[in-house]
Amino acid sequence: MVGEEGGPDPEDSVPDARDSGHRMDEGLRWFGDFVFRPFLWFFGKLRISPNFITILATAVAILSGYCLAVKRVPLAAVLFALSGVLDLVDGYVAKKLDKVTVFGSFLDSFSDRIAEAGIYVGLMVYYLKLQEGIYAGLAIVLLVASFLISYLRARAEALGLECRAGLMARAPRFLAVGFGLFFNGLSPWILKIVMWVVAALLVETLVERFIFVWRELEA
Repeated sequence: MVGEEGGPDPEDSVPDARDSGHRMDEGLRWFGDFVFRPFLWFFGKLRISPNFITILATAVAILSGYCLAVKRVPLAAVLFALSGVLDLVDGYVAKKLDKVTVFGSFLDSFSDRIAEAGIYVGLMVYYLKLQEGIYAGLAIVLLVASFLISYLRARAEALGLECRAGLMARAPRFLAVGFGLFFNGLSPWILKIVMWVVAALLVETLVERFIFVWRELEA
């Protein structure tokens, strides 16, 4: 996703040839920008602070996680999608109003981690209430793996490396989880299968990025 204030999210900056998942990530961002451009224009006209939009997006994501925890999955899905729209909006508005700042980019990245935590914790509580411990545990795996991928990326960049390897950056996993939430009403197995697939690809991304850093530092 575009970082709030127009800066790159640690999970979603401009890709290079070594990023095996960059085409998917770029395609999803292009699609989101195309579909939601009217919303972006609307917020730009209102001249709302990009930082406020970022905080609002995070709050909506946390509310989505709460709705999951109380087993209101359809509402959680709608709120999850809304938080995604707002996440697209903040960077666009920052550029439109010429309010691109380093702090805005930092705030966006920090807020993204909080938003993800809210969703995964909501999923964990949801499955605990359904007494499906394996999926509550899987939600924890999603949370930990997502945070480790972000941490690995940040540490690699601190060492001067551009680490973008792997298939499951933030945009693809956002789309996958949203798909699972929206179609959970058709069959609870849809969300469960999505969680397994996302977990597997998160592990793939984590391993691939670790190997990339290891090879670059040992070269």
